[in-house]
Amino acid sequence: MVGVHTFTTLSKRGVVMATLLCAACTKPAPIVQSNEVFPGDLASVNRELTSDESQRVLNAMASTRSQKDIDNTRPLQTSSVGRWSDVYQAAVIGSRKVEMAVIAQFVQPDGLRFTILTLNNDQGELVVKGDSTQGVLSASATLGLFGERTKDADALVNSFNSQLHELGAIARPSQAPPIAAATE
Repeated sequence: MVGVHTFTTLSKRGVVMATLLCAACTKPAPIVQSNEVFPGDLASVNRELTSDESQRVLNAMASTRSQKDIDNTRPLQTSSVGRWSDVYQAAVIGSRKVEMAVIAQFVQPDGLRFTILTLNNDQGELVVKGDSTQGVLSASATLGLFGERTKDADALVNSFNSQLHELGAIARPSQAPPIAAATE
């Protein structure tokens, strides 16, 4: 009797283990295959483009080959003084070129202030004056506890300005893109 009871218990456990193993080995359906729309979703997953929208998408894809204007409404222009939109990127790349790093960015009423960290753990800051309408007006840097690393600060400003000039040579749209409301 003990042998039958043990066999029954073991067989039940075996069935449970086999079920768990099979359930654990099955892969869930990819989320992309499920076109389920949840109540918090902002838009339907199914939308048919109008012919104008379709043409705009085709123009955008074609423009990646020829590097022309995506929506044919905004002229691409270079900037000799530096675009305000390029300031953060110029600060990051420019500081990297002189073996420093941007660790923080602060928006100020008259521009931006970046906290800089050097290889030997000295902190400093790069202050860029200007705004999106006027562009970059000036840049200055201080490095060291008392601002004593003037040579390195000058190298940082020169690297920032050089990088800003390089980024300004890239043709980009001269104004904000038009925003069209989605229609159903």
